[in-house]
Amino acid sequence: MTMPTVSNMPIKFECHHCQKIYMQKYSAEALVNYPHCPDCDTAGMLLGSVETEDILKHPVTFIKSFFNLPLLKQGT
Repeated sequence: MTMPTVSNMPIKFECHHCQKIYMQKYSAEALVNYPHCPDCDTAGMLLGSVETEDILKHPVTFIKSFFNLPLLKQGT
């Protein structure tokens, strides 16, 4: 049995309080303890891996999250 490969793509979260989406580089810890929203410090909801559409809509946010820079927000 083979283990699935882990994505190197950032993962995205949604803050229901602020109605914002933010990204963070993939880590096993991020899947257990969701990172908090950079605006209101509320834990967000996991939306999944960043998709091609996200990269095209928010290239700067994607690049900064990919290189493990601080959490960044993006409007919905």
